[in-house]
Amino acid sequence: MALASETWLLTGANGNIGQNLRGYLRRRVAHLVVADLTAPENPAANETAAAFDLTDAATLPDLVAGCDGVVHLAGIPDEAPYADLLRVNAMGTYNLLEAMRQASTPRLVYASSNRATGFHSTDDLLDDTATIRPDGLYGASKAATEALVRLYSDKFGLQASTVRIGSYEREPSSAREAATWLSLADANLAFEAAMTTDVHYSLFYAVSANRHRFWSLEPGRAIGYVPQDDAANVLGGDARPGLGIPQAGDMASAEYTQERM
Repeated sequence: MALASETWLLTGANGNIGQNLRGYLRRRVAHLVVADLTAPENPAANETAAAFDLTDAATLPDLVAGCDGVVHLAGIPDEAPYADLLRVNAMGTYNLLEAMRQASTPRLVYASSNRATGFHSTDDLLDDTATIRPDGLYGASKAATEALVRLYSDKFGLQASTVRIGSYEREPSSAREAATWLSLADANLAFEAAMTTDVHYSLFYAVSANRHRFWSLEPGRAIGYVPQDDAANVLGGDARPGLGIPQAGDMASAEYTQERM
């Protein structure tokens, strides 16, 4: 699909991924609507900046009107009280999906997380068929929202791509990130592939081409995502996570969740 003639909405445009992706996408789409709780600053000539609240359904119809698709990054990005996670991540995305359905907005790219499967072992190589095994309440909220997105794709015809984001960092800095690192450049490629695929529903792990990864690149390659970077080029080939432990590492511990509940 040709982005150059299209209008896309980018939610969560003030976040870490959103700021970088915004600069990348505004050079590729005809018009970009950038939105967050506070309207993003300094809109370019082909941008419209808007403030919205996922939990306020009334703010969404005007936001999606006239859009060819939505890249949905907005949400709580880590462990938090589950009521808050469900209210923002799950119910907030439901509000967005309903606005899209009523406006006949045809495409969604949903930014999910590897944390939806973080309790799988580092011994396993996961792909788009992996069983949901969240490492905490945040991962559970992302899994619930993945289910909503799939429902709207199956039942209401929404073309959707669920992107399970790895460790998004400028450079990898830990043994876990030797497997999970997603470079800024590869993240842009992952979202562009998800935006331009003709596949009705897709799910893939957005991870760089790390030699020690435990997520398969094949589902992403099937829709055109070909990552270029490798954490081993930064950390060295010997850096890697231990075997037989949760893929989420310390984030899978009880303490990690209990401190944030």
